[in-house]
Amino acid sequence: MMTNPPDTLTAPPRATSGEAGRRPRQERSRQRVETILDVALDIVVEQGAEALAMREVARRADVQISSIYQYFPSKAHIIRELAKRNLQKVRLLLQAQVQHLLVEFPGAPPVSEAVNRLVDAYFAHYRDQPDALAVWAGAQSDHGLRELDLEDTRSTAEFLVLPLQRILRRDDREVLVPLALLVSEVTGAAARLALALESPLREQLIARHKAMLVATLEDHRRP
Repeated sequence: MMTNPPDTLTAPPRATSGEAGRRPRQERSRQRVETILDVALDIVVEQGAEALAMREVARRADVQISSIYQYFPSKAHIIRELAKRNLQKVRLLLQAQVQHLLVEFPGAPPVSEAVNRLVDAYFAHYRDQPDALAVWAGAQSDHGLRELDLEDTRSTAEFLVLPLQRILRRDDREVLVPLALLVSEVTGAAARLALALESPLREQLIARHKAMLVATLEDHRRP
C-alpha cells in the first residue's frame, strides 16, 4: 500500500478507489486531463508511485489543484487511470501477436511458437518501457488497485480462450478458462520476478517459465 500521507488541503470529499471523477467533455478539458496524466506519469517514473502528490502534479501541470480533483478524487485514481491505459496497450499488443499467429498458421499454431511470441512480447513491453514498469509497480503496491489487476487477468484470460481453442484443438470452456487464467496470471508473476533479476538469471527464468507453459498446454492439446 502507498505510504505517503494524503495531501492536507481543502478539496472535495475523497471518493473510494472505485469511484471516478468527472469525465472531460470539451476538448480543452480533455487536454487538461492529458496534461495532468503526463505530469503524473513523469513523477511516477522519476520517483515512484509513492511520491505522487496532488500539489506537485498541480504545480508541474500549471493548473489549479481543484481542477485535478474534478477528474481524479485521489492520487489512487490517477494511478488507476495510468494503469488502465497501460493494460490497454498490453492487450492490443497481445491481440496483434495472436492475429499474426492465426494468419501465419491457419490451422493450429504450434504451442511452443504461441508461447514464445506472447511471453516475449509481454516481457519486452515492460522491460523496454520504464513508464509502463513504473505504473505497473505502483498499481501492484496499492491494495485497492489490485482489483484492477485481477480484472485484467480475467479479461485477458477471456481473450485467450479463442486462440487456445485453435492451438489446443478443443472447445470445452471448463478446461480452457482455467488454463487461460493460469497463463495470464503466472506470466505476469514471472515477468515481475524476472524484471527484478539481473542477466543471465533473468533470461533463464523466462526460459523456464516458457517451458512450463508449453508442457502444461501440450498436456491439454488434442491430437
